[in-house]
Amino acid sequence: MRKLLLILPLLPAIALANPQMPGEPPFGGMPPSKHHRSGHDEAHLPGFLHQLDLGETQQSEIKALVKAHRAELDAKLKNAISIGKEIHQLSFSNDYSDDKIQALLDQADAIHKETALQKARLDNAIFKLLTKEQQEKLQSKMAHFED
Repeated sequence: MRKLLLILPLLPAIALANPQMPGEPPFGGMPPSKHHRSGHDEAHLPGFLHQLDLGETQQSEIKALVKAHRAELDAKLKNAISIGKEIHQLSFSNDYSDDKIQALLDQADAIHKETALQKARLDNAIFKLLTKEQQEKLQSKMAHFED
């Protein structure tokens, strides 16, 4: 028992000893489990829509919305990743300055705000495609998660 108590505080350090590096495949090169779906899976509906008994037309309209927003989001995410790489490179260079880092962080913040706004617009567009009963069921489901 005593040895276990001595080892437990070391576990977080062991987990962080070999972090995933940018550009490295996720899951240590292992294939993802079936529970980790690709963000580009067009057949996948957002999780909050499960158990709402969507019609075929609703599903196809929602999938079209998600697909349209996905392309726009991908471009923003690529830009955010490149900004993160710039910050990393600047942090380990002789050209470092707080002003340069702050400018990059401001750009990253703007991208984060745009993606959050885009997500809210998408969620609202999906919400408006639901019937009144489905909207009420979804709102009840969301209220349950807030508790």
